[in-house]
Amino acid sequence: MPVVDSTVRRLHEILLLAADIRGQIERAPKQLKAAQMALQAAKDAVQGCKDSIKKSRMEADRKQLQQRQYETKLYEWQGKLNAAANNREYQAVKDQIAADTQANSVLSDEIFEILEGIDSLQLKLADLERICKMTEEDSGKAESRIAERMVVLKRDLERVEGELKGAESALPEDFAAIYHPLVKTRGEEAFAPLDERSCGGCNTGLPPRIIDQLRMGNPVACSSCGRWIYRPEE
Repeated sequence: MPVVDSTVRRLHEILLLAADIRGQIERAPKQLKAAQMALQAAKDAVQGCKDSIKKSRMEADRKQLQQRQYETKLYEWQGKLNAAANNREYQAVKDQIAADTQANSVLSDEIFEILEGIDSLQLKLADLERICKMTEEDSGKAESRIAERMVVLKRDLERVEGELKGAESALPEDFAAIYHPLVKTRGEEAFAPLDERSCGGCNTGLPPRIIDQLRMGNPVACSSCGRWIYRPEE
């Protein structure tokens, strides 16, 4: 019993639908991973900013300690200046006081610059934490949405696969013997609609005798790509 192109068309529609659903199911974990990676990147940015603030504070503390040490030295130099025994000793102490005063002034500028940097980092941290919170909320929503979608997709796939089995069970034995190995190997690529006078799969032009068979409703295998060609629904 020959198979008609309406049967092949229906089989192809079901195979395409099943392939589309499987593709969505396969993409779901990738979408979830992308959301998780975005969240991790946001968390890493927050932690990186916190680490920079901590490092800057440690550097500011270190320089402030140096500054206190210079101030202590300056106090000591002042005492030595007052106790200088001669002009030479007096000038040497005075020069040292000038050098330490200059070094202390440079430290003050450096400390001020670091503290300004910390203020900027604090503002940046607030923005990063806000972004991280939003990303975390989006990730949670995406996870729930994907989980709900997976339930629907799996239910749809079960239904479509049931329709496919029903359609396959009605195939004539001679065509079923061709159909099952072909679909097992090529899946939804086993069939293609007629595209004017060409194979809709590989775009190869078809000879008149093939076109005549297709017009009579008989699906025919493409001699170029091996797909079974059928007339599209008018």
